[in-house]
Amino acid sequence: MDIFIPIGIGFLTNLFVFVISKAFKQTTKRSLLICLFSFLVVLITAFIIGSWLGMGIGIISLGMLVFVIIAGLSTALSIIKNVGD
Repeated sequence: MDIFIPIGIGFLTNLFVFVISKAFKQTTKRSLLICLFSFLVVLITAFIIGSWLGMGIGIISLGMLVFVIIAGLSTALSIIKNVGD
């Protein structure tokens, strides 16, 4: 159960990045690209740091990836739904 805490921290961090990017009047697609880029930066940082600290940061980046996947799927499904109407 302890692994869900850093995953949740990563999810909330990327949610915060998404909301901030939307506040700056970015499109949803561009906001998702910003979130994907932030995930990649954190993942690469985890590999550079290494050791136990890098492993913890890697788990946080996993939560960020989960957010990108969920937000991307919901965006794609809403686009498909709008095309069908």
